[in-house]
Amino acid sequence: MEAKEYSGMTSPGKATPEEIKRRNLSIYGAKIKSFRIRAHLSAEQLAERLHISKSSVRNWECGLTRPDPDYLLRMFTLLNVEPNEFFGIQGVGSLLTAREQALVASYRQLDEAGREDMEAFAEAMAGKARSRQLRAAKERMTSVADWGRYAAAGDGAEWPEHPECSQVILYASAIVNRADEIITVTGNSMAPQYHHGDRVLVEHCESLRNGDIGIFYVPGYGGVIKQKAYDRLHSINPAFDDIFPYEDGATVIGRVLGRIENAMIPSDEQRTLFLEATGNAK
Repeated sequence: MEAKEYSGMTSPGKATPEEIKRRNLSIYGAKIKSFRIRAHLSAEQLAERLHISKSSVRNWECGLTRPDPDYLLRMFTLLNVEPNEFFGIQGVGSLLTAREQALVASYRQLDEAGREDMEAFAEAMAGKARSRQLRAAKERMTSVADWGRYAAAGDGAEWPEHPECSQVILYASAIVNRADEIITVTGNSMAPQYHHGDRVLVEHCESLRNGDIGIFYVPGYGGVIKQKAYDRLHSINPAFDDIFPYEDGATVIGRVLGRIENAMIPSDEQRTLFLEATGNAK
């Protein structure tokens, strides 16, 4: 069967034969030759597999004619080239890498039994890779409770009577692993060390050393974040008054280990892996 060929333009009267040839060569001919060579096929071999004459392939590659769309589609398969790659289109679909193209080529050379074996092997390897991803996610990340409590760096913040606990996923570290709760700072009495809106990691404990930053509950004030001093709860920011716990009945909630930094927060993809690894995926 001879190839159907055409060399006309959308408006043939507006282009000279030489212009048509240059266009055919640029859009089709040079690319067909390049990808044919990459696929280790001669012009004769390509023509044989397309069931056309060698001269048809030569005419394409010289720009004298261009292939009918049916032949072009068949060439994409024979030459292991993606349409986007052939036409140089970026950002539409994914292009196969050279290694991926080699795997596709190997797959196409197998018989049906061989393809089934290769598919089963690929599926098994993908499952192992997924297991490794989940295991790594479980090792790299952990979760810390957040009951929605605020500790005021100012006039105090009342805590919800029946808080709902949520779990915040963070990258595991010595500090994160010690934390029992995340509490949000409101106000600026602890500036510049802690600012309004900071979320701090808190380790629950019954007592603190002088100089420690802690979370306290003070009747009439609510939750506060302060520095423990000998006889008071100290505000680092001098614009705010200290609190005298012996007079106000303050109790220790826990030690502040530090604030949550951006580097501690996993991406959405990593959080999804952790949830799947811990059996909490929705």
